[in-house]
Amino acid sequence: RLPLVVQAYPIPAQGTPDYYAVDLLNQVLSGGESARLNQRVVENDQLALYCGAFSFGLEDPGVTLAFAMCNMGIDPSEVEEAMNDEVERMKREVISERELQKLKNQIEYDFVTSNQSMAGIAESLANYHTYFGDANLINTEIERYLAVTPEDIREAAKKYYESEKRVTLYFLHDPKTQP
Repeated sequence: RLPLVVQAYPIPAQGTPDYYAVDLLNQVLSGGESARLNQRVVENDQLALYCGAFSFGLEDPGVTLAFAMCNMGIDPSEVEEAMNDEVERMKREVISERELQKLKNQIEYDFVTSNQSMAGIAESLANYHTYFGDANLINTEIERYLAVTPEDIREAAKKYYESEKRVTLYFLHDPKTQP
């Protein structure tokens, strides 16, 4: 029974320009093996088995969840500190154009793949209509991601990933309880 660290940050509503910067910020932090949280918390410091971050975009302001499953014997506060360090790094540094292009390529691939079938297209159209009242947004979603700059990502980190607004939870196993 390993501890889990979960952090929640309030984010803007999906469809707003800041939402797309926050979503790409989460990809920088957790999108794959080379992502910053994975490199720091899992690979280099070996504090956690896995970690990640994702945007839970809503028509109203949503939430970003960042999480890490601690390695055995690691204090969750160490994991939290390493996660916070990477967020602070995102506030100081601008990602490279190459890193941004890699993110955008992945977003575009994911979007095209999810809309490859009639069922995928129907689901996307229904979501855009239900949440935003405009099914035609399916035609502009990619453009919104492509408009994000490295500076937008850094500014989103500064604006939305504030420690005062963050909620951190530790899920700990109680050895007195049965599995």
